[in-house]
Amino acid sequence: MIYLVAIIFAFYFFQRMKSVRGLHDIDAQTLCRLLQDMTDGVKILDLRDQTDYYANHIEGAINISLGRLPYVKKKELHIDDKIILIADSKYHSKKAARILKKSGFNHLTNLQDGMRAYQQIQPKVLKNCCA
Repeated sequence: MIYLVAIIFAFYFFQRMKSVRGLHDIDAQTLCRLLQDMTDGVKILDLRDQTDYYANHIEGAINISLGRLPYVKKKELHIDDKIILIADSKYHSKKAARILKKSGFNHLTNLQDGMRAYQQIQPKVLKNCCA
């Protein structure tokens, strides 16, 4: 019985840590350049809850919390959009990417270190220092 529980736990842990095929990572500097050259079809998806979103967010970002994502994704997102995922943890980004991949979204990018990275680079973005 203990072996079965250990195997189930190991499988669950592996599934959470497994990479998502087609999910690319970008750093804060790259996000800075993308914010300056924002093109049509690129959407920033903020996966945090509303309280955190309103406390600090990227202008123009769409706020859909991870729990609501399976139900409202098609209202705000189009399958051909290039989507940048912003979350507080890599686990949440991966989970959101899996949900979106199952629905046919293929152009997914994750901001490494999520909002922490953006908050560190934000003053430079506001002063247009990122080139």
